[in-house]
Formats: sequence, C-alpha cells, structure tokens
Amino acid sequence: MSANPGAQPHVPGGTMVKFGAGLRPVDPARGSGLLCSACGFLLIRPQQTECGHRYCAACVQRLLGDTDKVTCCVCSKRLNPNQIYRDRAAEKDALSTAVTCPRASCSWRGTLASYLDHLCPPAASPGPEEKSAPKDPEAHAMDAPSLALQRRIQQLEFIVTSLHQELQSQAGAMEALRRRCLQDLPSPGVSAEPPGCSHGARGAMAMSSELASTNGTLVWKLQEFSKLLGDAKAGRRTSIYSSVFATRPFGYRLCLRLYPDGDGAGQGTHLSLFMALARGPYDDLLPWPFLRKVTFYLLDPWRRRPALREMFAPDPCSTSFQQPRGQLNVASGSPLFAPHGQLQNYLKDDTLYVKVVVDTSGMEV
Repeated sequence: MSANPGAQPHVPGGTMVKFGAGLRPVDPARGSGLLCSACGFLLIRPQQTECGHRYCAACVQRLLGDTDKVTCCVCSKRLNPNQIYRDRAAEKDALSTAVTCPRASCSWRGTLASYLDHLCPPAASPGPEEKSAPKDPEAHAMDAPSLALQRRIQQLEFIVTSLHQELQSQAGAMEALRRRCLQDLPSPGVSAEPPGCSHGARGAMAMSSELASTNGTLVWKLQEFSKLLGDAKAGRRTSIYSSVFATRPFGYRLCLRLYPDGDGAGQGTHLSLFMALARGPYDDLLPWPFLRKVTFYLLDPWRRRPALREMFAPDPCSTSFQQPRGQLNVASGSPLFAPHGQLQNYLKDDTLYVKVVVDTSGMEV
C-alpha cells in the first residue's frame, strides 16, 4: 500500500479507481463524525477549523476560491487559512473506515486506505463517455455524465447546508428579538440592555464595599452633566455607573447605569437609564427571580414641575432578574427615559438628579 494517500500509482490491467471525494462510511452511525461539513462525504485529507468543524482539503480550497477568508458551513464563522489545520487524528480514523466502491457494478468493500489500491473490473464494452472520462485527480474514475451528476449533487448539498445555517442564524435572531419584546411588555419603552453592546463590558463598574443606601432608594447626583453629555456624544465615555445600593442591609444589591447620549432606541435623542442586579453576599438567602417593582425619577431641583417618572415590573423569565453568577447581570430599564429637549428644565448648576425606588413592601430579608 502506498504511504501517501494522495498518490496515484499506475496499475496495468483493469480500472484504477482514483482516491477522492464521494465515499460514505458503510456504518453511518460510526462514521458520522468523519463526514466533510461541506460536501457531506467521507473526509479526504481532513482539515479542522478553529471553530471545531472538519472539511476535506479540496473542499477548503473550493470554499476559499480567490478570497483570503472562508465561511464555516456549520457556524458561519469567518476564518483565515491560518485558522484551519490538518487533522491527523481524523485522517487516521477516516483511513481505517470501511467503505464500498461507489460504482454500482462493483461489489468491492474495504477500508478507505485500501481503496487506493482497489481495481474495478474493466467494463465489457467501454462507451465513448468512459474513454473520454476527465482526468481529475480529485474525482473517481467514472463516466462524464455520472461525474457531472455527482458534482451537481454535491453543489446542491452544499447550497442546502448553507441555507440551513442561514435559517438557524435567522431563527436565533428572531428568538433574541422575541425575548427583548417580552422584556418590554411590563412598560412601554422599557427594555433590557443588550449583553453584547459596544458601550463597555457588562459589569465593568467600580464595585465598592460601602452601600449608598440600604432601603431600596437611591438619589444620584450627576455634576458637570454638560461634560458627561459631550464625552458621550464624542464616544469617550458613553455610560456611567452609580454607587451600589441595597433593598435591605441583607437584601438585593443593585446599581444604575446611565447613558447621557442614549442607548439603543434612545441613542442621540434621549437619556437612557438602566438598573442592574449586582452579586451580593446574601444572594443565597434571597428569593429568585427578583420581582420587585422599580420606579425611575428625574427630579426637578427648581421644584417647578413634577418629576419625570417611569416604572417597570421585572420579567421573571429574563436572565436580568435571576441570581447573579458574575459581578453584574445584564441591565434592564428605559432607553427612552428622558428626551434631550427636556433636560434643561431639570438641570441646576449643570447638575442632574436621578432617583430610583425599589418596592420593598413585604420583604422578609
């Protein structure tokens, strides 16, 4: 047997079956992990991507084409050639996998490695198509119509795989949108802060052992607000965290996150305000999910007009209100809390006053 699985030795007498794509394992269950993610056939010279999926070497080249990146058919990740590696373990397993000759007239059966030396019986009366079969080193020795049909099937399978991945991606996006809509139901304009937002890492706030309050109420004084708004518009600092406060001395820990130039639907037009649950020392004793009503206020230091007010009730299905596993949960609140056009009515000495009240009635801890 040849040591090089890609070699094509010449053997007189009979038809030399060339080593390439188009083979499937005799045992589909045992060989399911050895199928190419592009063509669906048994891996030939396997390569594995950084995202953990396997392809034939020829399929990788076909996907690359004239570009410098390839899109994974399974997870749609964009990959550079240096993110794709030869999979020697899969190659060893594939070469020992039992296969049969793809020619209907041949009953040969053996391993993929021995298939290299397999000779199909010569055709009784070769037709013109067989005589002019294309000499493609990556194709089987079969007539041109059969080869064309097989390639067309592979192309269709590849298209179906790509469409399936796109459908899964769209389904994931729809599910995320559905969850956002459910979080919005308690009060119009109230939504969860996206976990993948570009305005800073989730939970990237200055945690302090000192609590601003322990009665579920926080009044936040924001001085030099015009500078905060200018920094947000310039992208230097798009959000600000408040001090941590608690519903009780041994209760829930929370904080506010404010976007002076808005976030999501309110970006560029509103002041957005969110509240997040922070990990606390007594979380194991508290009931979860967090279901206390929350009310935001923008206070008027001139005492000329009523405070702007927004209330929301937590969604028990949202991860925002489950027991925190990290430093800080994804925040929820109002992206359209206060229009920029009304802020001047609530500013005094370039200072803004924000208040949050958590309903603590009936809490045992």
